[in-house]
Amino acid sequence: MSSVQKLLDISSRLSHLEQAAEWVAKETVHTDNAISQTGTLICVLAEEVRERVCALVLELENDLKEVLDCDKLN
Repeated sequence: MSSVQKLLDISSRLSHLEQAAEWVAKETVHTDNAISQTGTLICVLAEEVRERVCALVLELENDLKEVLDCDKLN
């Protein structure tokens, strides 16, 4: 499995987690506030993980560009 495919798989799983948590939050908002808040928290955390993974990928791409540029100079 390629790195890109692994990232797509992670993104897909995060989306599924986020959608399920959003559904739980909406379905329990009037019956169990604690569960609803937990669902909302999971949505927020899934989005934060997605953002951090994207930032990490961008950082790695930039680091790779720097390494490749240094190799070209040598």
